[in-house]
Amino acid sequence: MAAGKIRNFGFGVDGVNIVTDPLKLKPSEGISLQNAELVPNEATGGLSALTQRKGLDALNGSAMSGSVIGIYNWPLRTTIVKTLYAAKQTEDANTFQSTIDGTTWVPTSTPVAPVTDAYFADNSNVQSARRFAGFKNLLIYPGGTYTQDSANPTIQSWNGTDAFTVTAIPVGPGDSSDEPFVIVDQLTIGDKTYLAVSDPGGGAAPDHAGRVLQLDMTTGKLRQVASTFGNDSGQMGGGTPCCMAYYQNQLFVGLNGSATTNGIGKIVRCFPDVDETWTVDVSNLVSHPVTLIAEGGGMLVGTRSSATTGAQVYFRSNSALTWGSELTSGGGAAGSGHYQGLVSYNGEVYCVEYHSTTPIINIKKRTALGVWSTVRDVATTDSGVAGNLPGNGIVFNSKLFFTFRSLTAGGNDGFILQCATSTWTKVLTDNIGGSMAILTQRS
Repeated sequence: MAAGKIRNFGFGVDGVNIVTDPLKLKPSEGISLQNAELVPNEATGGLSALTQRKGLDALNGSAMSGSVIGIYNWPLRTTIVKTLYAAKQTEDANTFQSTIDGTTWVPTSTPVAPVTDAYFADNSNVQSARRFAGFKNLLIYPGGTYTQDSANPTIQSWNGTDAFTVTAIPVGPGDSSDEPFVIVDQLTIGDKTYLAVSDPGGGAAPDHAGRVLQLDMTTGKLRQVASTFGNDSGQMGGGTPCCMAYYQNQLFVGLNGSATTNGIGKIVRCFPDVDETWTVDVSNLVSHPVTLIAEGGGMLVGTRSSATTGAQVYFRSNSALTWGSELTSGGGAAGSGHYQGLVSYNGEVYCVEYHSTTPIINIKKRTALGVWSTVRDVATTDSGVAGNLPGNGIVFNSKLFFTFRSLTAGGNDGFILQCATSTWTKVLTDNIGGSMAILTQRS
């Protein structure tokens, strides 16, 4: 047999087990562990691996004149620096643009490259939510360095200095043994990050395959939430998960089936730490959901257009618990019409209305129940064209930001708009990928 390496990810994470036969232990258990600590950083020799616990570091560089008879904890003020990161595509070696004030942007090539449009071609995933996430002092996002269809997608992390792999997404338990396509959305709640995964397999549209996974950022454990999606027995049909929101202790998930049939848009929900199956919350939206948030005593969802009806925004109130349409796109049916980037800002809700055929790129604002208005005609004012698909909306330093993707993966004609006290400004033109997240650093 040729020499090689045996990789055992997660060894020792589940601790010591002296009851089970050693030959029957799980890969994550050991029979004897002492002075060990988990190393999640691949760059320093681990990927959920163990290493010897380090000793204490000396606080002083030179010996004191006498014996230490006491120590006092003097609390110092913590300095917090927040940085907004915007993903790039493949124009050059830089992987992100970053800013601490929203005006001056700095390119960086040190973080691992994020996923680009090419990864979202399967199952029409391009119009999924595609959000990144922040967790404590980490930026967490899907890496774009794997070979799709032959390697597993990864979750990458960046702390402002070091880049490392958090975990890889394993092959799912559904009807396909092939590698997952791509992670299409992320949502962080407490110490847990939820990942919407698009898988191969499933049936014809709309019954694409997929999963929602829960990643515990304190232990590194990755587990499946409720059942998988697809057309097999026991699976939830209607599409692959593509957008998520957390509301009243339940995880709500919008499904993408890449079909244009009218009235088949579906949202499902579950208690993620309890339920083993999904409950259908609605299944007759005009078309598939794209963006989903909890806001204003209920929930809002933006959909695609169908073969006969324009894209719509729906509201689910706490009292009625049903979804009612509030806004219909003037772009009409078909095309690639959709609403993207729902975000709450200064007590109001914003999103982007998009239609490629018309074309339309409008930023919309909701000031009250059912009351929407156009606050920015991006296509006319900011030279937006049909290929500038909208990306994420995010609030940073009391300002609102929207991204618009470049026309091609290598183009530099994408841009970012900023809103401060109702004034809109184009703050960056570059090779924009569409996803944004905030890194918080403490010192």
